[in-house]
Amino acid sequence: MASSPSMKLSLTFILLLSGLLVLGGVGGAAGAVDCSTVRCIQGGYITCKNYGEKHLDGCACVCAPDDGEVCMLHLQDGSKYKCGKKKG
Repeated sequence: MASSPSMKLSLTFILLLSGLLVLGGVGGAAGAVDCSTVRCIQGGYITCKNYGEKHLDGCACVCAPDDGEVCMLHLQDGSKYKCGKKKG
């Protein structure tokens, strides 16, 4: 039986959506990230205003220091992301 292009696209969309739902559930159940064991594939570092020019280890905003002020995540590809305040 030959599949039409729209049917293949629909199946691909359903599989991707299912994967996102599963990963979202696993991520939510995992709890807090232990930054001492995180290994970053994309590479990066964190800077915070109150730490001067120091490059802090981390490739996710959750790994920014608790006392960090105006922290930025810098990835190896040149992209930057402002980290929000930690809840707690």
